[in-house]
Amino acid sequence: MLVSATTVAGLVVGFALDPVGQRLSDRSRAEDERHRAEQSEPDQAGSDRPGTAPDPGAAQGPLNGSSTGAHAAGHQEASVRPTPRTLTGLVPAGRSPARRVAAAVVTGALFAAAAAHFGSHLIVAPFCVFFAMLVVVSVTDLSHGLVPRHLIYSGMSIVVPLLVATSAVDHRWHSLVGSAIAGVVAFAAFFAVWWFVPQGMGFGDVRLAGAIGVTVGYLSLLHAYVAFLVGFVVGAVFGLAVAAVTSSGRKARIPFGPSLAVGSVFAVLWGGQVAHSLFHTG
Repeated sequence: MLVSATTVAGLVVGFALDPVGQRLSDRSRAEDERHRAEQSEPDQAGSDRPGTAPDPGAAQGPLNGSSTGAHAAGHQEASVRPTPRTLTGLVPAGRSPARRVAAAVVTGALFAAAAAHFGSHLIVAPFCVFFAMLVVVSVTDLSHGLVPRHLIYSGMSIVVPLLVATSAVDHRWHSLVGSAIAGVVAFAAFFAVWWFVPQGMGFGDVRLAGAIGVTVGYLSLLHAYVAFLVGFVVGAVFGLAVAAVTSSGRKARIPFGPSLAVGSVFAVLWGGQVAHSLFHTG
């Protein structure tokens, strides 16, 4: 009965969230384009003024323009190098009945898997919300090449209180400590990659990594480790397959969100067994 009910709930949630994700992706893309246009206007105005010329030695970092030394030089080179665009259109964008039905079916299956795995326990709720967020984020990354921050913030605003409630019911406060540690470490690690190698990933992947660390890390730090390990393996295989099929090579950045989502689902459902095999832990 529980599995059937959660399956139906997942079908409804997935069907309803898919168009929401598309609208948020369109809004995020418009905001990014407007922000880039506003940043380019002062530069163009400065270069058009009589008697002035652009300073070739001016360093512009991704977070501020006051970087100095080797750090500034590195980001100056990064600003000169062409940044590959994220590959989009791997699934149709906008209104797509087939994509919407597929998202509903996948969400329903994940809800059923969570119910079968955890049983009749409150912990089913936060992980169902988490799975729903992963599905819609994966779709937007495949269709638009971005992970809308509003999806991450909205999903985690529900997941975190549910995890706190679960800890209160079970008196498992140590799980929240592990959740916080995994979230901070994952966010910091991905932030470092984004900062030093901006061509490698977008900041949406950094936010998503933090959300995965918080949620999967609630089960254990080893579960979080398995999530990212599997995510990187799936990402490598997926990247090679997409590059071969689309002949994009290194010209475009491959969406990484779906691979992280697959790794997270795998870790939630089978991370315990994998961690036991790798580290001989209970």
